[in-house]
Amino acid sequence: MRIAFLNLCHTDPKMVARVANKLTKNPNFDMYIHVDAKQDEKPFKELLEDNPQVYFIQNRQKVYWGGYNAIIATMELLKAAVSSDKKYDYVVALQNLDYPIKSNSQIEQFFTEHKGTEFLRGCKIAKTKDSHYSAKYKIYNDRDKDFYLTNKSKVKKILWDVQNGLKSIKTIWFNGVHKENGEKIELYYGTAQWAITRECAEYMLEFYNTHPKFNNRMKHIKFPDEEYPQTVVHNSRFKTKCIKYDEPEQRWLVNWRNIHYFEFPPEGVVTFVEKDFDKIMALDELFIRKVRSGISDSLLDKIDQLNIKAK
Repeated sequence: MRIAFLNLCHTDPKMVARVANKLTKNPNFDMYIHVDAKQDEKPFKELLEDNPQVYFIQNRQKVYWGGYNAIIATMELLKAAVSSDKKYDYVVALQNLDYPIKSNSQIEQFFTEHKGTEFLRGCKIAKTKDSHYSAKYKIYNDRDKDFYLTNKSKVKKILWDVQNGLKSIKTIWFNGVHKENGEKIELYYGTAQWAITRECAEYMLEFYNTHPKFNNRMKHIKFPDEEYPQTVVHNSRFKTKCIKYDEPEQRWLVNWRNIHYFEFPPEGVVTFVEKDFDKIMALDELFIRKVRSGISDSLLDKIDQLNIKAK
């Protein structure tokens, strides 16, 4: 079972290196890394320069929270993995502060036992009556700019919101059903961490390369990394191969977890620490999100020690 892990990252080089070095102890596992173009890539590369199973993406994007550039970066990772002569069976999408809680042998066994299954859940939000979801595509979104990284006056921020509000005149009548190439493509929603087969990954790339109007529309969707992959897969023949499909609409990201466990209270995603060890090790999921160097180290040490014994 050959697996390509895709890591979209922007911070904490030590954690990125720790995850990569842990997973690539299995000779069938490789790691592809995209470092946000706003960040210095050198610290990441220095920590992994001696690991031949790690590949850094050259065509880097400036990735912003909630912006479309995350999709472009993900497609660059997918393209690198799919074009490899290693012929991966699965492609697993990770993000910066994810960590495996199962041993490599357990992860490999899991995908072997579920071969052919797509781990990408989602709910249809096209034509939704829930404003929480319809706002994702009816309100014009534009986050791929340095504006979000700089301190602006309240007046400038208000003017920015007004500008985007006016642009929403173009999107307010969109009902979440996109039409292109004779297809009706209904929008779906889910989490940004998933795992798909090689065949599904190839299809996703083909879709990306043949649907420019859809790509352009997704540039102004809120958090497209939570809608793009889900929409592509759940409008395709791969839908019925997903772990679940045609699920009823539910609010909140935690309802759409695939192979990651995370907790998302109102104040934001929880960072796990040592006191969470027993709870984490009782989980069925393969990964947790999120952990940080200097905060989660003792937890990860305990997980790794248990994983070594599990071999």
